[in-house]
Amino acid sequence: MTRSPPIDPYYVQEDDNLDEMAATLKPALEFTDEDLARLSPEAKNLFSGRRHLGLGWLDRYEIVVEITSSPGGCACGVAKGQKIVFDMRHKVKPELSDAPLCVHLMSPVLSIFYMTFDRAAEGLNPLTCIWRYIECPMTGDDLGQSKARAEVHIRDAETHEPVTARVLAQRGAQNDL
Repeated sequence: MTRSPPIDPYYVQEDDNLDEMAATLKPALEFTDEDLARLSPEAKNLFSGRRHLGLGWLDRYEIVVEITSSPGGCACGVAKGQKIVFDMRHKVKPELSDAPLCVHLMSPVLSIFYMTFDRAAEGLNPLTCIWRYIECPMTGDDLGQSKARAEVHIRDAETHEPVTARVLAQRGAQNDL
């Protein structure tokens, strides 16, 4: 039996040097060649994810947090049926949201963004639904029985249809993704 070489956590895939993206990245980020060379492997992987998904994928999707229960009356005022909608850049879309902004309920959503970006950086479908529910991390005297809980999903920003496909259909041009 042959053993695999140990995994180097700082290994950058050969195609993650960003050369083909430098002309776009440098003016957008106000970077020099030296700035690009100093990017961490994690940042390079994140930027390289756009190579697989196209430049517009962040604009095509939204994260929706829909309150499924708030049995004890959340101190922030969230109620069953309300929702908070985020764009893929972590910004709340107030025009599409009707729940009060509760930092406690919003904080578990960050891990969803991190997982999505991590998958994108690896060239995988970032929209895989490996998570479905979150709950407010605030536990009161009732040991959490009254805390708000929510269902989370990704949806198409234009149609508002939930994305459930684990593998996205390929489109013609990379920028269309």
